[in-house]
Amino acid sequence: MGLLKSVNNVPGIDFYEYRDTDYYNKFKYRARFYLFGVRYTWYSKTSADFIRRINNTKKNGYLSIRKEDRAQILSNIDTITAFIDWRDSTKIDKTASIRVEHNTVAVFSNDLELLRTLENLGPGLTVDYTEAKIGEFVGVKYFVKEPKHKYRVYFKSRMIEGKFVVQIRDLISRTKELHPSDSLKHWLHMYTVNHIFSWKYRYTNANHFIEYDDESTLSYLALMHGEILGKRYKLEKRPEPI
Repeated sequence: MGLLKSVNNVPGIDFYEYRDTDYYNKFKYRARFYLFGVRYTWYSKTSADFIRRINNTKKNGYLSIRKEDRAQILSNIDTITAFIDWRDSTKIDKTASIRVEHNTVAVFSNDLELLRTLENLGPGLTVDYTEAKIGEFVGVKYFVKEPKHKYRVYFKSRMIEGKFVVQIRDLISRTKELHPSDSLKHWLHMYTVNHIFSWKYRYTNANHFIEYDDESTLSYLALMHGEILGKRYKLEKRPEPI
């Protein structure tokens, strides 16, 4: 999961989510809304199936509707059945992917206008929109004193092979523009000293980072090991209070 940031100056977008990949590795946008009773659509192939399920007051295992939920679901039934019809229409051309978690629906797509049609499902439905931002700066880290370097990139926690540690160590040693954190330097040093591939070297550590001053400096590291690079930050001195 990425870092969610509220947006108030981009038409049609409520949030940016800074991520390592697009949603499901292919979708740029996510729309979300809350609709009580939508969780009961899981086992309804069509809107007609859902209506039959609501009208069936007999106990039928996992297909049963909770008695205390029925009245509120009936008040939402037009919106819920409209959602089922919308859901089924997207399955035909696969322009969206839908995830229902309890009473919240998340819809992922590259077509923002398609997602906007969700607002037409029923009155009072509030939909928020998030855009995935890949490989960009998450934000700014502020320091009391002027930081030594301009940018910082963190590692992800990933399973790796032993040769990766050697490759990163050698790359940093010959690239003076890359400045590893103390914890990363210690990690690389201890591997060199021990000459063993213990459990500590089977995973990268999300607390390890590298600082640099020129964005182009990171290009080779990203080319060779982009899969382990995580969130990026600008580093600045905290502004003086006015």
